Amino acid sequence: MALQEVRPRGEVSGMEKRFWLTPPELEKEIQKILGTDYFDPCPYPRREFDALTNDWRKPWYLNPPFKLGDGGPTRFIRKAIEVGGPGVAVFAVNSVVDALLRANIELRSLGRVRWLECETGEPMPSPGLYALAVFKEGEVDG
Repeated sequence: MALQEVRPRGEVSGMEKRFWLTPPELEKEIQKILGTDYFDPCPYPRREFDALTNDWRKPWYLNPPFKLGDGGPTRFIRKAIEVGGPGVAVFAVNSVVDALLRANIELRSLGRVRWLECETGEPMPSPGLYALAVFKEGEVDG
């Protein structure tokens, strides 16, 4: 399957339902990593294939739907982890994570951190997901 034949897409929250193709410069980067014969579990146009329950051929390129409802891209990333490589996945990050990645800072998942309330020491009732950024002397690109 050639890259040009099946291009991934995503849905952007807050916009009318539209599909977005991978830009050519990103396609070239993916081809450098995977070659041109790879599997796309989330193609555009959609076909009768459930990417979350069916097998994926390797190598694969995943550009999951951006829509946040119903588990959003996390479901697809979990499937990619289950399938294993070789493969590449594209997903949204916030500006903090992007800045750290660009500087080659090591990131480690902390999972859900139950921060403690200052006065009572009571754990946060609905903890969010956090990461630890490890800055090593002389290893920061920037």
